[in-house]
Parts: sequence; C-alpha cells; structure tokens
Amino acid sequence: MKPIKLTCLFIFLCLNSFSQTIESVIKELPPHFSILTTWGLRPEWDETSENIYFLNKMVGDVFKINIKTREITCVTSGFYHAGVFRVLCLKNGDLLLGIGGKDFDPANPEKHRYNLEMYILKKDDLKNPISLGEFMDEGPAVSRNSMKIAWTLFGQREIVMADIEYTNGIPKLVNKKTIVNYNDSAAHVRLETQDFRPPHDEELIYTHYWGDAKDAFHHSETYGVNLKTGKYTNYTHLGNSYNECEGIFPDGKHVLIESDRHQPKEFRNQYKLDVYKQKLDGSGEVERLADFSTRYPGKFRSDNPVVSRNGKFIALQFGFMKGAGDGQGIFLFDLEQYEKAKK
Repeated sequence: MKPIKLTCLFIFLCLNSFSQTIESVIKELPPHFSILTTWGLRPEWDETSENIYFLNKMVGDVFKINIKTREITCVTSGFYHAGVFRVLCLKNGDLLLGIGGKDFDPANPEKHRYNLEMYILKKDDLKNPISLGEFMDEGPAVSRNSMKIAWTLFGQREIVMADIEYTNGIPKLVNKKTIVNYNDSAAHVRLETQDFRPPHDEELIYTHYWGDAKDAFHHSETYGVNLKTGKYTNYTHLGNSYNECEGIFPDGKHVLIESDRHQPKEFRNQYKLDVYKQKLDGSGEVERLADFSTRYPGKFRSDNPVVSRNGKFIALQFGFMKGAGDGQGIFLFDLEQYEKAKK
C-alpha cells in the first residue's frame, strides 16, 4: 500500500517557510503524524520512550522534548563546549556525546564531524561531561540492553566495540576490540556504525559506502556483522543506489533506512532520499513510509528516523538537500495509527 501523503503540510512549509502557525499545519496532517518542533535535527529517543533528544543545529546544543507535554529544555547549556555533533542515549539514561575540537572555526563549523571526541554526560550531572579518551568518525552505535557501544575510527575503515564501565561514578571504556576492518579495501570504501540488533545484540548493523574520488558516499548498502561468527550480511541488495541504515526496531526484525531507490536511475546518487522500513531477513523487502523527495524534488526529503524503545513511535526529521543530516523540524510518526490507516 502506498504511504499516506503529507501534501498539505509540505505546501505550507515550502510556500511559507515555516511562517504558518503550528495550529494551522496540524489541521492538515494525517492522524498518524504530528509536529514536535519546526526546528532542530538528529532526533534520539531516551531510555523511557517519553522524551526525544535532538540538536538545534548541525553543530550546536542538545535539547530534550517530552512527546506528551511538548516541553523543551536545553540539556548542554551547563558547560562550555565547541559544539555537539551527536547525542545518543545509553541504557542507564546517561548521554553519549560527540563533541568537536576545541579550535572551533565558524567559517567551517563541520570540520570536526569525522573526528569527534566522545563524552559521557550523566543524567544526574548535566554540568560536567566526562571524556572517554576516544574519538569517533560520525555517529556511534549504542546497545539498548547493555552498556556496549561501537564506533567507526577516523577514516571510516575500522569499526571497534567496547563496554562502558563505571568506577566510583566515573565512566571508562573496557574490552575494546576491532570488529570490522577494511584497511586494505579500495580507497573509497567507507563504514559507519548504526545499531546493535536487538534483542540479543549478536549482530551490529552498519552502512557500507562507496563511490569515487569526487564523492566517496554516493552508493551505500545496509550490512550486518555477526559478533560471534564474524559473518557479514548484505540486507539491501541494491548496489546502484543509496541505502543508509538508521533506527532499528526493538524486535530486531526491521530497520529504517534512507534510500533513493524510488528515483529514476539518472537521478540517483543526489541524496534525494526518503524513509523506508527494511526487513532484516535477507529478502531485501522494504516499505516506503514517506514520499517527500518525489513530491518536492530538489527541496526536501525525510531522513534521520529513529524508533522509540517501546516500538510505538518513529521520530524523523524534515530534511533539506543542502547537506548530509541537515534538517529543520522533528516529526512524530505513530506506528499503531499508521498500521490502522493502512487497513
């Protein structure tokens, strides 16, 4: 069944540049969709599925919104930093932050996104982030079931894994080991971690990118590596397109991906993406959840989707074509209402 269209919402957003009131936009939404914010990007669920963390801009501060009350608070205002690029929520509710270098350059604010220092910000102490003494390239993976994390090293050739252990309240990394190594691969192969596969964390889901000297990322597929056997699995099987994995479902049977497979071949590799639900059974079967990029070509897309830990909601952002991960607005997708509407 085709996804329910969001035409009226995005006509408002396109023509009026978010100048319309929230109330007037909400009237045009299908019942399974609602607006959380008309600003912000890179949503991340907390451990309770009651709040969403997000960034106010690509290099900025972390905010939190309660999905019921819609109350918004700034999380990282209690300390000085050079800009937060990533925020992930650990099983215990503490935050894993990716923070840029201290030599912040306003003329090139994203220059540190591939070499972010990892910090823990404890939920009961938001003024004193603690460095883990490690650096990551782009975003990490965080287990829902343990204090295990995985991240890609600078250069995006290796993925490593470790456990976060607290001693007298101070976190540190232990049991560090390499789980994926493409050092000897072709020059333009890139990797990025995404999620441990629930419910038992026996597999790490990640993205395998490749391209050319001009753009090393314009092709991608969703992969998994079994952490016990070392076996690799390609879950998308669609080489001539972009298929980046995003949030995983708590039962481990599906993952959300950003894909341009709906685009004619001559228009692929331009990051005209939308959100799909991808089966993790090896079949490559997908279900498209939005059609922003085809209804508004060259302007908008849907991206950065994440699934709540109770499996009831998806949070995703209203994305722009101008940059990877860039967006303005966080939306809430009610999975139960969506399934009812399909019937």
